[in-house]
Amino acid sequence: MSENEPLLTNNPYHGPGEIKELSIELGSFFERTIRPCMGELCGVTLFVFVGTMSVSGASSLLGVALAHGLMIALLVAALGNVSGGHLNPAVTLGIFLTGGIGPLNAILYIISQLIGSLTGAALTRGVLSKGAFENIAGGASSVGTDSTVREALLAEVILTSILILTVLLTAVDISTKTSLAPIAIGFAVIVDILAGASISGASLNPARSLGPAVAMSTYSSSVWDNHWLYWVGPGLGSLLAVVLHR
Repeated sequence: MSENEPLLTNNPYHGPGEIKELSIELGSFFERTIRPCMGELCGVTLFVFVGTMSVSGASSLLGVALAHGLMIALLVAALGNVSGGHLNPAVTLGIFLTGGIGPLNAILYIISQLIGSLTGAALTRGVLSKGAFENIAGGASSVGTDSTVREALLAEVILTSILILTVLLTAVDISTKTSLAPIAIGFAVIVDILAGASISGASLNPARSLGPAVAMSTYSSSVWDNHWLYWVGPGLGSLLAVVLHR
């Protein structure tokens, strides 16, 4: 059916032969909101699952970094035309502050991302044995043994700002965006993890931290001790990136 072709109906609310404005509005709402939110939910589910599983399966930090970065690159490429491939509340915040998404969709995106986080962590718990799951603390983010909370918070702010700046410059800003955005964003994640994993765990993403923390909390409540910094750090990092971008 062509874009300009009217939809006709015998709907009692519209009368015979009138344009189905309600159906058009519902269709637009599905395309603008429901479909993108489902994309974000599914994307974060896969990202958290692969990310947490890599902590169990990879033999080195490089392996963990590659698993996260390559998965993000894959998902951004796959979901770019569906939802924009945010996959991160900090990314959604940055894009909202630069006018790339409306407030309602931003809220719904973040809710979808957090649900995906819980789902991905649940899948990891279902795949791993109890011992293996506890051995990696569910893949939850944690402050490095030789680092302070202040240092970890600062690391999250700086590393997240690098990621968000990469997103804004390669995928959002019309004057600088490029088809190589998924690769650039994936590399930003890899570099950030290699640089900051020993300090803060290099979460960069509240959705990457929430689900694993919830899943692990059934075995140890200490996973919540510094959990707040994986919200505050990426949030401040996103704000910093927006300021630098402008």
